[in-house]
Amino acid sequence: MEAIAMKRKILILGGSYMNLQMKTNPRTKENNITLGGEYRFHPFGEAAVTAIAAAKLGGECLFGTKFGDDTNGKRLYEYYKSCGIKTDLMKKDKTLQTGMSITLYSDLETHETFVSKGASEHFTKEEIDDAFITMPDLFLVPPEELGLEEHVAVMNMGPASDTTPASDDDGAEKEHADGGDGESMEKTAADMPELPRTSTYRYEESLAYYAVQKAQEKKTDLLMRYTPFTAKFPLEKIENIKILVISDDALYSLTGFFPNTTDKALRSLVALSQKIKAKYYVVEQGDDTAFIYDGKYYETVTAPVALRGVTKNAGKKMNPTFTGALAAEYLESKNVVRACRFALIASLMTRAKFGSLERVPVKAELEAYAVEHGIDLYHG
Repeated sequence: MEAIAMKRKILILGGSYMNLQMKTNPRTKENNITLGGEYRFHPFGEAAVTAIAAAKLGGECLFGTKFGDDTNGKRLYEYYKSCGIKTDLMKKDKTLQTGMSITLYSDLETHETFVSKGASEHFTKEEIDDAFITMPDLFLVPPEELGLEEHVAVMNMGPASDTTPASDDDGAEKEHADGGDGESMEKTAADMPELPRTSTYRYEESLAYYAVQKAQEKKTDLLMRYTPFTAKFPLEKIENIKILVISDDALYSLTGFFPNTTDKALRSLVALSQKIKAKYYVVEQGDDTAFIYDGKYYETVTAPVALRGVTKNAGKKMNPTFTGALAAEYLESKNVVRACRFALIASLMTRAKFGSLERVPVKAELEAYAVEHGIDLYHG
């Protein structure tokens, strides 16, 4: 009998939001009304974007997320399913609404997003435990909070010791306080109300970090994007980080070296590696270059010339689909350099229009585009 080859899979836990994206014209604002133009609905959220990109580009992706029992939840579920995402870990909560977001943007290249998390921030420990039963090969460190579990702890509050003898000074102060008339104002122990012997206090536990700890317990490799949220974790304690993705701006703020040259990139990554341990460090340089370092060797990967500078947001930050594409190809080839080039191309093609997830290409479209334009998807 022939052995059945099992595809390596990535587990992603995170929020799902139905996003209303509308183009507005600030010049038309009158009182509290601003006219808008075209609008569209699409999935929103970094975890969702990563899952969509990973699945559409050939990866085996398990996406654990939560919806409300409403139309938005049903539409998101069907869309994820159509992208090829495994839906086993998607849950519906009849007591909550599906997450919602609204993005307003204009020709002035400014945009603002408003988010209502809804069911997305109500994961439970049991749901996280169940997710790891699937035995993933790679786990995306949650890019946002999954929920907070409240605990009540009890502190012992023993009675204060009353065996300490009073000093002469204490007696003098007491006489002064009593007005010197010899009458003690001190109450007897029987007159005093009994103090509680115990006290309770509450603290909250991050379920996003609980998921990271569960991955460590299961010896599951981690894919982590360094963001203001993930920076809150005790990163020096996290093990099994296979790939750490960080932007050039974030690396500069952490180390004081802006990685725009090979020397500065190496200096900054050597400094970073003293704080965060990872197998591979991937620095996003602008939107078309990735600098890769493994603690010993480095390599710079740049997108093909045909794709550089042709998108609306050229020269700015990397598209969120980069992480999903990186995961899909790395799980397939186990070659981080090859995976980064593939992810750069996928990211730039997705950026053809702001915020349009419908334009995330499937792998076949990417391959057809590469053939048409003489591009090698995997080698520079």
